[in-house]
Amino acid sequence: MDNVTHTLVGVGMANAFFRKRVGPEAVPVLAWSSNLPDIDAAVMLWRDPAAITLRRTFGHSIFLFPVWAAGLAWIFKKKYPHQKFGTLFGLCLLGAAVHVFFDLVNSFGVVVLWPFSSWRPEFAAVFIVDLILLALLIAPLIATRYLDPEKRQRYFRYSMAAVAAYLVLCFANRAAAGSSLAYEEENRHGYQPPDFSYVFPEPLGPHRWRGVMRYGDDYELYLIHNHLLYETAELKEHISTSPNDPRVLKARQSPLGQRIDTFFKAPVWLCNGDEVDAYDIRFRSLVFPRQRGFQFRFLADPADSAKPTHTP
Repeated sequence: MDNVTHTLVGVGMANAFFRKRVGPEAVPVLAWSSNLPDIDAAVMLWRDPAAITLRRTFGHSIFLFPVWAAGLAWIFKKKYPHQKFGTLFGLCLLGAAVHVFFDLVNSFGVVVLWPFSSWRPEFAAVFIVDLILLALLIAPLIATRYLDPEKRQRYFRYSMAAVAAYLVLCFANRAAAGSSLAYEEENRHGYQPPDFSYVFPEPLGPHRWRGVMRYGDDYELYLIHNHLLYETAELKEHISTSPNDPRVLKARQSPLGQRIDTFFKAPVWLCNGDEVDAYDIRFRSLVFPRQRGFQFRFLADPADSAKPTHTP
C-alpha cells in the first residue's frame, strides 16, 4: 500500500489498542515502524534499470524485518528510556509485520523469503491506493477532533473493525470476480484451460477487477464488475505477445531480461523493429488505459543496453 495508508494503520492500531496500555509514545512508534519495511525503497536511488525488482525484498523479508525492528526499537529506547526494550521491540515488530500484510493484499507482491527465494506471493485483493480504505482510517481522527475526544479509543477500534470488514469484502469480491472469469473461460473456450488466468484489482473501489487469460501468445483482458447480486465480465482488449521470437529470447537471456522475467506476473514481450519492449499486464489498468507502468526497452543486442522507458 501507499505510505499514507501504512502510517494511518499504525496510528489506528496504537490508538485503538496500545495508547492507554503503553502510553502516548505508542503512536509515533507504530507510525514509524509501520513504514519500516520500505527501507528497501532505497534501491530506487540506483541507476540500475531493474532496481524495481528489488522493491519489497530485504526490507519485507520475514528473516530481516525483525532485525530492522530491533534496530528501530533501540533508537526509540534512546528517546523513551522509561519504556522497556521488549515493549518497544514488540510494537516495532507488530508495525513491520502489519506493513508486510498490507503489502501482500495488493498485486505488487512481496519477496517474503528473500534472500533465499525470489518467490513473490500476493493476494491481489486491494488496489495499491484505495480511497475507501483511506477514508476508514482517517474517520477516527476527524471524530476525535470534532466529536468527543474522550471516546478516542472507541473511534479507533470501530475504524480497525471497519478496515477488517472491508478487507473481507475485497477478498469476497475477488473470489466472485474469479468465478466470473472462469465462466467466461468456459463460455468462450469450452473446456480448454488457459495457460494463465488471474484477477487483478482495479483502482477506485472493490467493485471492478481486471481478469486476464492467456492462450498461447494471446492475452484476453476483461473488465469485471461486482454488483450486489451478480457479476458481469466485458472483454475489453486482446494483447499479443512474442516471448519466443529470436530477438525477444535474446533480450530475455540478458541479465536485465532474466530479472524482469521473474518479476513480471503477466509479461508482454513485443518486437518493434530493432527494439524489444516488455511490460507487465499486472500494471496495466483498464480503468486508466494509458497507464502501463514499468515498461522496459531492449536494443537488438541487449548486452547492457536495456533501459526503462516508463517508470511511474
